[in-house]
Formats: sequence, structure tokens, C-alpha cells
Amino acid sequence: MSDLGSLIIAERKTPLLLVIDDDIVVRSMLMKALQKQGFDTIEAPNGAEGVELFRQHRPDLVLLDVLMPVMNGFETCQEMRSLDPDRTVPIIMLTGLDDVASVDKSFDAGATDFISKPINWSLFSQRVRYALKSREMDFELRKNRHRVVHALKVAMLGYWDWDLETGEISFPPGVLEMLGIDRSKGITLNDLINYVPEEDRDRVVHAFEDARKQGTRFVLEHRLQGLDNKERYVYQQCDVIMGDDKKPRYVLGTIQDITALKRAEDMILHQAYHDLLTDLPNQTLFKERLTHAIKVAEHAGHQVAVVLMDIDRFQLINDSLGHDIGNELLVAFAGFLSCFVNEGDTVARISGNEFALLLESSSSTDEITQMLSRLNQTLKDNSFDLGDQKVIVSLSLGVALYPDDEVDAGELIHCATAAMRKAKALGGDQEHFYTNDMNRRVDDRLRMETDLRSALENNELELFYQPQVDSSTRKIIASEALVRWRHDEHGLVPPIRFIPLAEETGLIQPLGHYVLEQAIKQTREWNQQGHDLSVGINLSARQFMQVDLVDQIKELIQQYEIKPENIDLEITETIAMQDADNSINKMHRLKELGVKLSMDDFGTGYSSLSYLHQFPLDVLKIDRSFVKDIAGNSEDGAIARAVIAMAHSMNLKVIAEGVETEEQYKFLRDHECEIIQGYLISKPVPAKEFEMLL
Repeated sequence: MSDLGSLIIAERKTPLLLVIDDDIVVRSMLMKALQKQGFDTIEAPNGAEGVELFRQHRPDLVLLDVLMPVMNGFETCQEMRSLDPDRTVPIIMLTGLDDVASVDKSFDAGATDFISKPINWSLFSQRVRYALKSREMDFELRKNRHRVVHALKVAMLGYWDWDLETGEISFPPGVLEMLGIDRSKGITLNDLINYVPEEDRDRVVHAFEDARKQGTRFVLEHRLQGLDNKERYVYQQCDVIMGDDKKPRYVLGTIQDITALKRAEDMILHQAYHDLLTDLPNQTLFKERLTHAIKVAEHAGHQVAVVLMDIDRFQLINDSLGHDIGNELLVAFAGFLSCFVNEGDTVARISGNEFALLLESSSSTDEITQMLSRLNQTLKDNSFDLGDQKVIVSLSLGVALYPDDEVDAGELIHCATAAMRKAKALGGDQEHFYTNDMNRRVDDRLRMETDLRSALENNELELFYQPQVDSSTRKIIASEALVRWRHDEHGLVPPIRFIPLAEETGLIQPLGHYVLEQAIKQTREWNQQGHDLSVGINLSARQFMQVDLVDQIKELIQQYEIKPENIDLEITETIAMQDADNSINKMHRLKELGVKLSMDDFGTGYSSLSYLHQFPLDVLKIDRSFVKDIAGNSEDGAIARAVIAMAHSMNLKVIAEGVETEEQYKFLRDHECEIIQGYLISKPVPAKEFEMLL
């Protein structure tokens, strides 16, 4: 009978005892003594009948005579144990035999205890109650074990232990089955690693090796590919037990199959960022992608276009053909748009019958105009078959450009919306650029170029410094140099306004050299004052690609006699990946000077991990977009934890940008991010104010 069956039968309020003895006098005396103690009893005159009663009633305890006809006590005990292999029922043998061999034979047959005849009645009741109490404790243990096994099974949770002397990892068979791992032989770490997909393998190996060599506990989420070829997501935690020599001896861990949870999270996340009708990105995802595209364009120096479109006379289609047909049109139009744009561009449904395009591959205004004209002409030449109806669609299109019209994603969408409304007001079936604002900004752009040249010649630019602090002590250990321009008309101009202009006009070379020299000069002064600080200096795309960049930095190090390790050059993923092989070569040449190298805005570009391992980096900087909701958004928190873990696995330090709250700070500190930067510590300030912070 299973444990579950035993548990059900064991719920009797009054214990039931079975007495088996061929001597009717002894049997009667036993029955009366037991009944006097408040027990329920049944009896049998021989072993055969006793076994049958045991089968039918499964008593809570058996009192069994040894010497009986038909079937002796030893045989009877063995039969009852075959019915109760888990030994849930105590069996007490009654024997007049006082030789040790008979006692041993009783226990070999499966007896729990024995009582010698003649019976000492004063001790008899105590022996019986003790046996029942032991059974009750055993019952509770079995019940708790059943609860634990059931809970683990429901939670898809298992455990393992790793003997570091033998190298063998032990899993219960049920856990191996849950994970799709071969159960036919012992498992070593290498066997387990072979089930981990290659993309996750390095960090899994690193975590286990740290536990084995240094006794480091780990919390790990990764994938497993079982023998059934199913990909599972698992969550592992471990504790390390140290030996007498203070070295790791055993590793005890838990492993949970969280595949269903991950699938549910993915589905919820997909629904949160996609339109339910068309499955296109919704407005939220569109804005996030636009923000990312602007960030990439800022470093790469190219244009981004946002196109807002409204299906002309859509309300008439809804009213005349019905909402179901209207929905069919929206779905068909979404499919048409997705096939029309280039790979890498984004199609989104913003609301109702409004759609949006994010064009990252366009190179000029003329190219955008031609593409939109071709779009409208294709719609005129074709129709959508909706039931028995053929519907021809025309569009009102509004276009806004980065950086000409706006540099903020929300404002850029607003500009495109205004242009689309202008096109609709002009009768629809046409495209309209955000013309007025664009013309104004073209004039501004020419004037800004002239002013920037003058600012460089007259030394009107200024460096601000933002502190970077040790997360454990909050002591300032470094700064990031950020260039500002105090313009007579526009006030304090941020870099996003004039760096792209400098890139396009070639002014980036003198501007970049100015920033390098001023930052190094200022940091050398602070070093001489006793502050062992390093300075982070951003390199733009064109600046990084300059042939003489290494020579420039070498000359500045010699000129200002600064320690090279106090210079931290920051390069974005996008810059590094434009020509990865050349980037690797140049980064190695920079490292030969002794400077540090940081990967800035990590997570917003498209770097390959295979290349990332080849870049001779010292630091990864987590982009502020992943820090913003780090404590409240499980996805952002998971990304930050993953970046930190990956950086540490590559022996890199981590700097988190954009830290604005104590909650963000605590999260990053608790997850071993070494350096913090953001408004929580200080906004970027001029050199004199930075000295006051020191």
C-alpha cells in the first residue's frame, strides 16, 4: 500500500490492535488488558486468520505469538510485512523462548519488538503505548515527507549536492526526470554542463567553479536542453559547506524548473508591448524603440524619421461595412505595412486607425519622400478584399526628423502627429513634413555651426564633472568629464545639440582634443592636491576613428605627467561595433599606454558577446535606461543583475549611470555593482563645485 493509503488509514481516533495467539486464555487476557486501556481490539487463533484480518483492517499494532499451529509467528510476521513493506504497523512478538536466536529470528522476520512470556502485566501497557507512540511519530514523519515531496513536485523544485572530493553531483531520480537528464549513471559537473546551451555555459561554469574554489554561494538562472530536446529555464541556488581545513567540501543546491513562469512572463510582456488586434508594436514599444534609435543615431551621426499615418475615411468604412470589417482592414493593412518597409524599421499601431513607422535605414529626406509616395501609389493600385467588398485605402502622412525637428522621442512623435494632421486638413492622400519647424532649425543649424567654430577659437566651452562613488563607502573615486557650451543666446547648450553638428562639420577633432586636454589637465591638478581620482572621457565615433588618437593621448600623458591609469576612455557599443576588428586593434594600442577602457551605455547597442570578450575592457557602464525602474521592474532588475554578473565573470568592474534614488542605489550595491553615478550623488558640476564635493 502507498504512503498515501497508510496516511488515510492512520487517521483513526482510537487505535485498533490485532491479537494473534492460539492459547485462548492468554488471548483473552491480552484482549481484556488492551480494552481496559481504551483500545479497540480484534483477535485471531492462528497465523493464517491473523494475516487475513491484517489484510482487511490494517490495524495500528499487532501482538503476535511465536509458537502456533497452522502458521507460526515468524511466518505470520513475514506475510504481514509483505503486505506492509514500509513497516508502518508495529508488530510485537510474544514468546516464551528466552534464547537469543529466537529473538534475532523475530527481528529478521520483521518484528518491531518482543515481550517475553510469562507477561509482566505492569510493564505490558507501557510497552504497547511506547510502540504506538513510535508509530505516531513515524506517521508524522511520513506525512511531512509526503507534503514536502508533493510541494516540490508542484513547484517543479528539486535539490542536489556536489561532493567536491569525488566530483559527483547527486540528484534524486525524480529531479533528473523533471530536467530531462540521463538517470542511468552518476553525474559530474561536466555532464551537467553539457546540458547547458553554449550561450549560457560560461557563466554557469564560472558560478560552479567559484563555489568549488572559493566557497562562493551563487544564485543563477539559465537554460537546460534535456535528452527530450526541450529547452527549460531553471533557477539554481547553492550553499557551500566548508571542511575542517576551511576549504569547500560540499555544495548543496536547489534547482527549479521555471519554464512555465518564463513563458508566462514572455506572454505578458508581449501583450504589454503589442497591439492585441494586429500584434504590431504598440505606442509604448514604439516610443522605446524610437528612444533607442535616437541614442544610436546620436553616436553614429545619422538621421531617424518618424512617420505617423491615418487611414483616410476609416470611420466611413466602419459605419458602412461594420466594425468587424473595419478590424479586418486594420489587420490586413498592418500586414501590408510590415512587408513594405525595410528590415530593421518598425511598424506600430498607435491607436484606432493610426499607424506609425520608425525609419532607421533612411539616408535623406528625398529618399523618405520617394518611399512614402510609393506607399500611397501602391495602395491606390491595389485593394483589400474584405468579404464581398473591395476597399481602396489612402493615407494622410506626417513626417518628423531627428535631429532636425526634435531630439526627444515624445516630442518627435508630437511633431509627426502635427504634420499628419496638417496633411489630413489639406484633404488627405498626401505626405507632409514638419516643414515650419524644420526650416527654422535649418537656419538655426547654420548659425550654430558658425557659433561653434567661434566658441572653439575663443575657448568658450567648459567641462563639467559628475562624481562617481564607491558603492560601499560613497567616497568619490572618479569623475566623468562632460563638455558644455555657454551660448550667448541659447544659454547652457547640452552636448546632444552640438556634438552631432561637430561630427558632421569636422569640428569634432578640435573639440575632442580640447575635452581630452582639459579633462587630463584638471584631473592632474586634483591628483597633485592629494585626490587619487581618475577621469572618464567620452570618445565620439569620429574621434575614436582618428588615425592619430593614440599619439594624441600619449603626448597629453607625457605633457601633463599624469598616471595613465587615471584616464578612463569611454566608448559606446555602437562605436566599437562599427568596425569591430579595427576597434579591437585600436583598443589594444590604447591599453598599451596604460589607460583604462570602458564600454559606455552597455545594453543599448548590438555588440556580440564573442567580440565583447575580445575587447580589452576594464569597465562596463550600465545604461541609465536599465537603472530607471530597476527596483520596480523585474525585467530591468534582471537585466542589471545579468550585466553585473557577466561583467564580473569577465573580471570587469561595473558603473551604473543615472542613479537617482536610494532604492536604486541599495539594489545596485546589494548586487555588487562597484561604482555609482547619477543625480543621487550629484549632477554634473563645474570644476570649482566639484572640488567642494571632494
